[in-house]
Amino acid sequence: MQPNNIFVSPHFRLTEFQCRCCGCVKLHPELLVKLERLRDAWGSPLLLTSGFRCEKHNKKVNGAEASLHLLGQAADVVVLEENQREFMEAAEKEGFDQFIPYGKRNFVHLGIFGRDERISLPVNQHKWEMAVPVHAGAAA
Repeated sequence: MQPNNIFVSPHFRLTEFQCRCCGCVKLHPELLVKLERLRDAWGSPLLLTSGFRCEKHNKKVNGAEASLHLLGQAADVVVLEENQREFMEAAEKEGFDQFIPYGKRNFVHLGIFGRDERISLPVNQHKWEMAVPVHAGAAA
């Protein structure tokens, strides 16, 4: 079995978020929850072309110095140019903080700024989608 080839939500595997050069991965839970919700709202699978990037890979692809990819808080999703506006509107409704269309390159960058939230599940609760974001410092 390939490392990281595990489902981390109903529709996404950890491998989809790993760095393309070294295989390392960071994934903010808020990004995963919002991508899953966006997939449901969009009504079809989302193909990710970039998730986490290590510093070396980020430089190689001319990524921004403060790219959210470096923190596991961004993903690039394949979206045909003619659908990008509608896709970004759907992403905004699902709470994404950042959307950058790449027109003829047929993808949209999505990012979340992260609210220092953690996912807290009651002991008897096992479904990831039922997770409730809890703000840091708040009683769980």
